[in-house]
Amino acid sequence: MKKLLIHSSSLDQPTLSTSTHLSQNAESTLESTLQVMNELVHWMVKSGIGYAEFSAALRSLFYNEAIKELEYLNQKKTDSSVSLLSGLNRRDVSALRAENGGDHQIIPAAYVDILSSSVPARVVALWIHQDLNNILPISGEENSFEYLVKQISTEKHPRSILLELKRIGVIVEDGENVILQTNSFTPSPEMDEIKQLFTANIVSHLAAGIHNIIEKDNSFLEQALFANELTSASVEQLKQTSMKLWNEMSKQVLAEALEYCKQDEGRKDAVFNFRLGVFQHDAQEKK
Repeated sequence: MKKLLIHSSSLDQPTLSTSTHLSQNAESTLESTLQVMNELVHWMVKSGIGYAEFSAALRSLFYNEAIKELEYLNQKKTDSSVSLLSGLNRRDVSALRAENGGDHQIIPAAYVDILSSSVPARVVALWIHQDLNNILPISGEENSFEYLVKQISTEKHPRSILLELKRIGVIVEDGENVILQTNSFTPSPEMDEIKQLFTANIVSHLAAGIHNIIEKDNSFLEQALFANELTSASVEQLKQTSMKLWNEMSKQVLAEALEYCKQDEGRKDAVFNFRLGVFQHDAQEKK
């Protein structure tokens, strides 16, 4: 069915039928979140991040949000109240409080430590720690890839670990040997900057839409156009039109922003930032 729509965060969302005792609002929020997570999980799996690492990283995020909500409500921050809001068990909450010196407060997430807990990452860490050659035989009793894996885990098959590290570009298989790609540990300033800019854009987009939904005041512009049943030629024309209009609009808004920056420089109430962005996406529809 052909559609031509304007999507906005002020529109109602469909609900998800679940067997849990969630409110209708919680169910629809969970459904919407899972739809967003599909793309994020795709990105993480492609990058070598599994469920164990991601769920461990989420622990501090849910803890921090519970702290923020209790402060917003001006309620006492106890193990019980933090556990109730975050969904974390009290043992985890108590451990996080202990990391804070005995007080419930916002803590920075230790993503590097979390990622290093995965079996593939620990195998590579042991490889480097033992100062072994970058080229190792796959099989062997000692100083082999299989031997490294068995020192870390007897539950994971060495071949599975090899294929995972090969998939994410950490090693290369060469006949009966594997080669550690040391350049995979060297940060790429260009790629890091792209990820940082992309993340900032997505975070601002989500913040705008979620604010509109929670506060019901439509404070932020958050809309998109959608059309379907198009040919590839039509999509290409729409891309060109979108780029042309964005170039014109971005120059106009940027010129005005520069004037306001000069005007507001040095003022004590100049404490706000502003972000305006657009995106374009097209895909072949599934039959």
